[in-house]
Amino acid sequence: MVYAETPDVKLSPRSVWVVLLTAVAAVWLLPLYTMLATSLKTMREIATGQYILPPREFALQNYRVALDTLRYGLVNSTLVALPATALAVLLGSWAGFFLSRLRFRPAQAIFFLATIATFLPYQIVLIPLTQLLSALHLINTRPGLIVAYLLLTTPMAALITATFFQTVPMELQEAATLDGCGPSTFYWRILLPAARLGIISTAILIFTLVWNEFLIPTAMTQGTLNQLATPVLAGLKGNYAQLWHIQMAGATLTSLPPLMIFVVLGRYFVSGLMAGTLK
Repeated sequence: MVYAETPDVKLSPRSVWVVLLTAVAAVWLLPLYTMLATSLKTMREIATGQYILPPREFALQNYRVALDTLRYGLVNSTLVALPATALAVLLGSWAGFFLSRLRFRPAQAIFFLATIATFLPYQIVLIPLTQLLSALHLINTRPGLIVAYLLLTTPMAALITATFFQTVPMELQEAATLDGCGPSTFYWRILLPAARLGIISTAILIFTLVWNEFLIPTAMTQGTLNQLATPVLAGLKGNYAQLWHIQMAGATLTSLPPLMIFVVLGRYFVSGLMAGTLK
């Protein structure tokens, strides 16, 4: 009797990586799937704990209920996040320009302090920050939140933009100086266009941070009309019943603005990160 030999099946390293990355992507996307599936379920399905299973019927009214509650929060978050991001990037890029392009003795010390301020948890300054805004009569106001986020995110913007500015050759600045180009003109007309990917990356990071931040608007605002989207979203789960379907619908709506920014500007963000890494 002749037996056929079974061929050895060998997986190439590329196939192993594809399988591994697919598994990692599935695990990473599981919370997103659970959020979307839960947002479309009825109260009966939520009560039975069917979170992983797909919805039996699409309860689109969950989004209407969530939007009715979140509409003021979404408007407030937009009116706070956009100017806070613009001002933080502007002031931070100025600081990054002076720290990275102009030679003076305290530059390294200031750069080190900015690094510490970036990585320290902001919760440790929450009480003095609240006292400062209270003395300025800015508690429970949108300008107060803008000032708070500006104080907390400007060191990060300075650190990131300074890193990108350092990739611009010094010879370019020296040539511009010989042509009569002052520091201010060089910053606006040459440096910013040359480091635009870094500026866009910094703006995306700061906007996402401000939009998703929870503690500061919770501590510094009261009432639905003045709160940002994240504290309002936390209250959508209900007081007496767990309204996870309404809260997940609100979470989907709240995540749309940062998601749209990443969809539109994602290629600039990735290019900026690669430029800052490779150079």
